[in-house]
Amino acid sequence: MDPGVEGGCRVGAKMSATEEIKNKMSTACAILRWELSNMWGHVSVRTPSGGGFSLMPLREPVDATIPSDDLLQYDLEGNFISGRRDAIDEIFFYSCPYRAREEVGAVIHCHPEMTLALAAVGGKIEPIHTSSVRFEKGVPMTSFLYGYWQEHGEQAAKAMGENCALIIQGHGTIVTGRTIEEACINMVQLERTARMLLMGRAFGQAHPLTPAAIEEFKSIAGRRARGKADPAIASLIEWSYYESMIKRGERWSRL
Repeated sequence: MDPGVEGGCRVGAKMSATEEIKNKMSTACAILRWELSNMWGHVSVRTPSGGGFSLMPLREPVDATIPSDDLLQYDLEGNFISGRRDAIDEIFFYSCPYRAREEVGAVIHCHPEMTLALAAVGGKIEPIHTSSVRFEKGVPMTSFLYGYWQEHGEQAAKAMGENCALIIQGHGTIVTGRTIEEACINMVQLERTARMLLMGRAFGQAHPLTPAAIEEFKSIAGRRARGKADPAIASLIEWSYYESMIKRGERWSRL
């Protein structure tokens, strides 16, 4: 993991690691609620020690006595350690990807409508715009799984392989990133790409970017990023934009 990353979050000097993680996770939840929909789901970040992960629901707690930034803590086996909210059902959709891939610093599971609709009509994610180049190798899809069972979590991690996303038909998605910023924007771009593909289907066949166009774009992005077209850099730029909106108290919705 990058030396500037603790527990899947880029940690600055002004906050403790715990405060930084809470802040990043709260920001991710706000972005996903407003960019996708106010759906069930959770964001999670590997803890700095690497021995577990912190988890936060997308929806704020119904119980007003529980702080909105309250974190649920789990070990890598999916055992509940602490937190004021109830332990979640689908814990193995989080623990299994962390165990399978050391480089994963953040895992998000939710139920994005456009992505599920695209899968339901037999569509697949293709790189049809520059921000979806991160999905140039495609996004694997699997039949119905539920993260309540460890076997299903292991199947999901295996189906995902080295990809940053997995679509579970009739259920939802699992998205990963080296940081919470990257995982969050991967989720936003997955749903945005699915929406574009569905819109295109209404008028004809959608045509993805050609391999040559993808390589040309990556070359340009690499020059701008001083030699490396790293999706994490683009994710951090987009994340910073949303973060600034939240700090200004702005709200928006794609619904």
